[in-house]
Amino acid sequence: MKSRMSMGACTGAHATKSTLALSVALAFSALAGCSSPDRGSTSPTGGNSGVGGTSPSSSSSGGSGGAGSGGAPSSGGATGQGGSGGSSSGGAGGSGQGGSGGSTATASGGTTATTTASGGTTAKGGSGGAGGSGGSQVGGPDGSITTATGGTTAKGSGGSPGSGGTTTAGGNSGSGGATSTGGTTTTTTGPQGPCDIYQAANTPCGAAHSTVRALYASYSGPLYQVQRASDKTTKDIVVGPGGFAQSSDQDSFCSGTTCTIPIIYDQSPNGNHLRVTWFAYWLQSGGNPATANAAKISVGGHTVYGIKSGTNVAYHSGAQLSGTASITNGSKTVTFSSPQTLPANTALLFVASTKDCPANSWSADLANCKYRTYYTAADISAATTATLTASYIGTTSSSSAVWNESTKGVATGDEAEAEYSVFDAKTYGQWCCFDYGNAEIDGIDEGNATMEAISWAADTQFGQSGGGSGPWIGADLENGMFEGYENGSAKVASNTSVTGMSYVTAMLKGLSAKDCPTGLTSSGCFALKGGNSQSGKLEWKFSASTSNYGARPPGYSPQKKQGAIILGTGGDGSNTGTGIWFEGAMTKGAPPDATDDAVQANIVAAGYGK
Repeated sequence: MKSRMSMGACTGAHATKSTLALSVALAFSALAGCSSPDRGSTSPTGGNSGVGGTSPSSSSSGGSGGAGSGGAPSSGGATGQGGSGGSSSGGAGGSGQGGSGGSTATASGGTTATTTASGGTTAKGGSGGAGGSGGSQVGGPDGSITTATGGTTAKGSGGSPGSGGTTTAGGNSGSGGATSTGGTTTTTTGPQGPCDIYQAANTPCGAAHSTVRALYASYSGPLYQVQRASDKTTKDIVVGPGGFAQSSDQDSFCSGTTCTIPIIYDQSPNGNHLRVTWFAYWLQSGGNPATANAAKISVGGHTVYGIKSGTNVAYHSGAQLSGTASITNGSKTVTFSSPQTLPANTALLFVASTKDCPANSWSADLANCKYRTYYTAADISAATTATLTASYIGTTSSSSAVWNESTKGVATGDEAEAEYSVFDAKTYGQWCCFDYGNAEIDGIDEGNATMEAISWAADTQFGQSGGGSGPWIGADLENGMFEGYENGSAKVASNTSVTGMSYVTAMLKGLSAKDCPTGLTSSGCFALKGGNSQSGKLEWKFSASTSNYGARPPGYSPQKKQGAIILGTGGDGSNTGTGIWFEGAMTKGAPPDATDDAVQANIVAAGYGK
């Protein structure tokens, strides 16, 4: 069992112990890890169980176009000259917004081509162009994307041109904001982002989150949502000039009251949004959203905000389904109160079953915890019943809330992946777990190798450490925060402490065991890198000895990743970590070292602290 110890946090180079001590301390085993410390006989309580605010009305995924701004109306076309015979040819029309993997540019209405009518009927203005599918970008030497094509049916800012009418005068003005229906439009988009770089390496972002900036040149949707304490209303904070968060909207919306951040939107096409954790083993009552203005900084001359740890601040992927469900112990049938459309293998969690995993019931085989993830056996479309792949073993309920915890595009099992994050380098803690990355679906410690998340801490409580006194860039692999593993030890002196910088780039990469370097296919392998987010290049943190991948600890290969995404806690809601986070992404597949270096250069160019 894991022990609950005195918890503390530090800001700066040295950690100081907190005066807060937990009421009961139990001895922990040598194999205990960061994500499931035994909290003694007192049931841990979290914040209020939140559903994470309201979802945006338009898709925030990179593959679909964002909502266009009104734009200037296009002119209907020049007056046709009278004549005899023939008919007028169509004008070029006001251009709609071209999508580039889902961007929204502010396009002007465009001008209608002048045509000479020979029959006296008015030339139609033509239809606005829409982005085609896919989307390609051409990077300029300054890191900007100057040409983008593609995207799926983006909303145009110029609108469709009006038809000419029945006279030889020009047509009516096109209305702003009409949906483009054809053609390809060349547009100028924002600065190149890390996910453009990963895409070029054929290791696309499966998830991309930031409260600071767009991580794709083409992304112009919401970055995060704020909720006002005074009236509980919400507002999405979108991408503004230069690709940075339009935080002035937050400042105005939250003026005279306080705000929190209930949702951090996924900028990738996969919709893996982060909402406040609603349940985890160490957050039985759910987590809390971060205070919206707690981590104010300047990046590239723009005021922006980060996610700062606090009392039970915790985020997890997933979304609550509409309505409720009836579920019976021993049955595979679920009856929904409202129709649902779900693909096969959708991961479902039933709120009624949270009582089946009470505090301090954890054990290595989960024998005392009956809370489980269930999967749909087949696709359903607008249906009120679904069949599960396994019988439900939890508490029977006629009206349980249900969460869809599936993600898309994220590595599972022993698949390769990479993760990066930017943290405040001077804010860290001596306890686990301030993480970002791949974790368990149900918020329960499912055993070794069921996680692979970046850890930022000076944590030594479970026997692992780097060189010096920390903080270190580590990997939370479940039941351990690992700075590496070499010479038969999880104390890896070559992974040196991170000092002398204000912002740190942390990277974690894991390969499928079969693809590891020679000598590591049996153990599996992972890599850790770090660098100053304001200047310079990345350094190998593990394995610094070989400047290459190093061995996983014994018992951690093959990986059993589940593909959920967490921020601010461990996989089971361990909530004693300390830190400030600004941006991060997860890829499907592990990119080459040159791509890592390009992402670091992109982060430096963003201008953290400037």
